[in-house]
Amino acid sequence: MKKAFLQLHLAVFLAGFTGILGRLITLNEGMIVWYRLLLTAVTMWILFGLLKKIQRISLTDILKITGVGFIAAMHWVTFYGAIKYANVSVALVCFSSIGFLRHCLNRSSCGSASTGPNYYLD
Repeated sequence: MKKAFLQLHLAVFLAGFTGILGRLITLNEGMIVWYRLLLTAVTMWILFGLLKKIQRISLTDILKITGVGFIAAMHWVTFYGAIKYANVSVALVCFSSIGFLRHCLNRSSCGSASTGPNYYLD
């Protein structure tokens, strides 16, 4: 329980600190995401190389990973864009509201067809 509590607080701190750093860094949102991606890729390549976890993957898996990466990159570009054009608190409220929105759009949360819309995200 204590470990999970500390992990939760660390996650909240990192999410907030990401927003503050995004505001303080003078680069535009595209360049912030590019350098963030570069740092992550190099770190993972070194870490997986040291742990001998690098494996060959198929072309279809590469395309799937690229698609997910593109969606994640667009998420971060819009997040840092919101910070640049609005402020950190507005961007973090939008960033943090995804759990609530996911709950509202989930089929089990919205009831049956007779009580309202029945959306399902998977």
